[in-house]
Formats: sequence, structure tokens, C-alpha cells
Amino acid sequence: IPKVMASSKTLATEIVLSNATTLAWKQTQEYTPRLLHVGKKVDSLVTCTLDEEGKVVYHKDQWNHKDYSHEGLGKVMKTLNGDYLTGVTRPPKDL
Repeated sequence: IPKVMASSKTLATEIVLSNATTLAWKQTQEYTPRLLHVGKKVDSLVTCTLDEEGKVVYHKDQWNHKDYSHEGLGKVMKTLNGDYLTGVTRPPKDL
């Protein structure tokens, strides 16, 4: 995100579900693209399903009450984010 966005700010966060198998939260982010320099506020509902060891096995992020687009640019962004960005943004192995 830092290469595309001039800034990304978390404006609000609210936990809506937390148990042994599911974490879900609402958040409001403001993204400012490098080229446009105009902030865009996005409301998200993020849901993570966990395995027995607490590792994420499923992640869903809905923006502005909409599911991912599975066509066109939405599909490209989802594929890049899910298949390639994870290799760049891995947490340290000691976590």
C-alpha cells in the first residue's frame, strides 16, 4: 500500500465478534492515493476464520457494505492482494 497510497489512516475500529474460531471487526480507514492527493473514507467489515492453532484460514474484507468484485479490476486486485502481496508483507517468523 505505501507505494500506491500517500497515506492510510485508521479513523475508527469496533470489535463485533471475537471467539475461538472467528474474529470480526468494523473499521473506518481513510486512503489518500499518491497521484490524486484526495482522501477517500472507506468503511470495512473484516472477518477472519481461525483454525485450532489460531492461524487465519479465511479472510474476508467488505468495503462500504459490498463484497469483493469477482470480475474485472476487483478480481485483479483480489488476486494480486491474495496471491502476491502476502509474500511481501509476511510477519516476522518469531511471531
